[in-house]
Amino acid sequence: MVREVEFTEKVPISHHLIEIKDRTIQVALVVALFFGVCFYFIEILLLWLEDPLPKQFADLTFITPTEPFFTNMKVAFMGSVFISMPWILYHVWGFIAPGLKVKEKKITAMFVFFGTAFFLFGGIFCYFLVLPLGLKFLLAYGSNFWKMQVTIGFYFSFVVKLILAFAFAFQTPLIMVLLTKFGVINTVKMKLYRKWAFLGTFALAAVLTPPDVITQVLLAVPLYGLYEFGMVVSRFFEDPKNRELAIRQMQAEAEARKAAKEAAAMAAEKRKAAAKAAKKSRKVAR
Repeated sequence: MVREVEFTEKVPISHHLIEIKDRTIQVALVVALFFGVCFYFIEILLLWLEDPLPKQFADLTFITPTEPFFTNMKVAFMGSVFISMPWILYHVWGFIAPGLKVKEKKITAMFVFFGTAFFLFGGIFCYFLVLPLGLKFLLAYGSNFWKMQVTIGFYFSFVVKLILAFAFAFQTPLIMVLLTKFGVINTVKMKLYRKWAFLGTFALAAVLTPPDVITQVLLAVPLYGLYEFGMVVSRFFEDPKNRELAIRQMQAEAEARKAAKEAAAMAAEKRKAAAKAAKKSRKVAR
């Protein structure tokens, strides 16, 4: 049982470690429960994951005796994570909630709901759009040169990793809201670093997705859209004082840069005037 902590209560680090352990155990038990359920209904999940595969490559094979068993384990684990996501997010929020005020704790249900919704939407987006396009491009490209035999281990690992990558990537707005709420970042700097966020989404997509342009673009574009959406939503949860402080800091930095630029210009003018005076004095001396 996890003990609730009040906002004003001071607790040692050991208490936080114990809380993490207790919450991790509770999450692990729920994931293990749904893992058993998914493993029992594994045939349904396998058929569902095979559906995006082009028909000409639908005859999957395996090359090692243990491959079918461990493939089923991976797929069952993926299913259990998806089903357990509301419970996982609930405990994530439960761990950080003591650092929030009473009014802020009331958004727990909203946090769990939208976190789960974005997680599922990322997985669904990948399944219905990215997987069919990506598989069609990759398999068709390879089959022009070689005979393709898709093994169950490689195929299901590819599908599971891609779906999970999209599902977790779609948590971007939620993470932005949390970081804004705790004052780690602010919407002023989010707007300032838009171009870097755009480049970052493509870099992240290149890491999370297979090395082909189609899947990278299909992840990077919605990911940047989620960044913009997270920036808008974060404004509602941001402390106005933090935003005003960030604006004042940016103005002060801009004025300091302007003053430094003007000082450098004046110094250059003085050096130029001194050089002209020295040149003139040399002419007079001659």
